[in-house]
Amino acid sequence: MKKIYAFFFIFLLCISLAACAGARRHSILTDAEGGAVGAIIDVDETERSKIDIPETTALTTLPTYFEVVATGTTASTTKKKPNQTEKPKEYYTVKFVDTDGYTAISVQTVAEGDDAIEPPMPKNRDELIFRGWDKDFSNIKSGMVVKAVYQKEWLTVRFFDADATLLKTAKVRYGDAATPPHVKDKGDFLFDGWNTLFGNVTEDIDVYATYYTKPTETLLPLADAFSLLDVKENTIELPVAAYYRSEYSNAVTIGKNEVSGNILYGNFCDLLPIDGYGFTSLEGTLFLDSATEFEAESYKLLLYVYVDGEQKYYAEVSSLGDYKTFSLDIEGAKEVTVRLETHVNDFLHYSSHAFVGGLADTMFK
Repeated sequence: MKKIYAFFFIFLLCISLAACAGARRHSILTDAEGGAVGAIIDVDETERSKIDIPETTALTTLPTYFEVVATGTTASTTKKKPNQTEKPKEYYTVKFVDTDGYTAISVQTVAEGDDAIEPPMPKNRDELIFRGWDKDFSNIKSGMVVKAVYQKEWLTVRFFDADATLLKTAKVRYGDAATPPHVKDKGDFLFDGWNTLFGNVTEDIDVYATYYTKPTETLLPLADAFSLLDVKENTIELPVAAYYRSEYSNAVTIGKNEVSGNILYGNFCDLLPIDGYGFTSLEGTLFLDSATEFEAESYKLLLYVYVDGEQKYYAEVSSLGDYKTFSLDIEGAKEVTVRLETHVNDFLHYSSHAFVGGLADTMFK
């Protein structure tokens, strides 16, 4: 029986101890008179973990933005990107000076791209009239000095010949044109105009006549060309007995003119290289002389001219005293071929001793 009570007592003691371990301990503070003044609650660490504390997240502070709207508008201002700043305006000094180029009339500081303000100026100064300024002062891009311009109402224009002989003196209003004198050629010196313009006169000027001479032509007689140039003879390969080229030195009458020298006759077809000589034309006359031993026969001369291998001219004369002049453009040509044939009774004439006609005064120019 005692064992039962002892067991029961131990069991109760264990339960009491367990309850005391889980219970909150309360201490009461009292004042000197024994009155209660407060309570302290101690929570064991094991019990603290059992308290439900609501989960909270850290507060994130968002930046506050304000929209600024310009007065009188409905659109919001646009936020500028970083480092996007307006370029400050440049300022330049514009100095207005008098006709001496020194005395200041107005000195202005003008923002780039703006216009300077024209200062007032007297309209007249004795016989001089204010004509404006020597520079444009709008849309300023740099500093500048602007000078006032005064001119006479009437200006003098003097015209001189090339040798300084005074030809005419003209009085002209500012901005008008002067009328020049008439000038004639002086022999080989041809009038070539004036050395300066006078269509818009803004000051007193002297004008001089100018002259020029025609360029001297370089002439090479065809008769001389065969000895001076590297000629390729008989390019169409005439029979040896038929090919000949001769020069006639006596005088012949062609039309109303008497010609001597530079006369070729015969049967020939020769190439003349002219590249680099600067010749521009080949000019001459094909003629049939009236003094011939074949007066009773059918007689004619045939002329062919080829330029760089292409036929450029053909002519024939068949009547006694007949002639034909020609002028061919050969500028830039490299070679010229001249072909002359003598025909009697419609056959090539083989005799080399009878002169009946040919090429007269034929020249490279």
